[in-house]
Formats: sequence, C-alpha cells, structure tokens
Amino acid sequence: MGEGEREQLRRLAVWLACRRDVDAAVEHLTRYGPAASDQVASHLAALTRLLELEADAFAAVEAGAPRVAQLPLPTSEPLRASVHSLQQARGRRKQA
Repeated sequence: MGEGEREQLRRLAVWLACRRDVDAAVEHLTRYGPAASDQVASHLAALTRLLELEADAFAAVEAGAPRVAQLPLPTSEPLRASVHSLQQARGRRKQA
C-alpha cells in the first residue's frame, strides 16, 4: 500500500469517526421522545460544531480522492425519514 493510499484511508477513518460522533450525539439527544426537541434545541451549538467537523473531514476525503468515474450508491433500504405530528400519532394510538 502506497503512502497516498494510507493517507486516503486515514482521511476516510477520520470522517467515519466524525460521522459516528454526530450519530451518537443525535441518538442520545433524541432518546426521550417529546423531550427530544428541547434536548436538541439546548445543544444546537455543540451539534453545529460536530456537523462542521464532519463536513471538514468529508471535504478532506473528497479533496484527496482520485478522480474516477462516479458510480451510483449500492441499492439499500429506501430512506424512511419523515416528520410526524405527535398529535396525529397520539390520535392514531387512541383510535387503535
């Protein structure tokens, strides 16, 4: 493995570690259901800093990546992220 490959792997590892930090922080702050909004709101500065570090680490990966034809991402589960109203969810639960 050449020095350039090692550096690219190091950059990738740093980015992945930063990404995990963001995920862990968000998971912790959103663990408590309705209180999650307040938890996140009270930690916006810290979350912003984590996201900035993650973006910087990804930019380093991108800057050092070889210029090759880009392929689509592998097929995986479709993104199921959505925003739900707590009142609607409670109403559905009461009807069931």
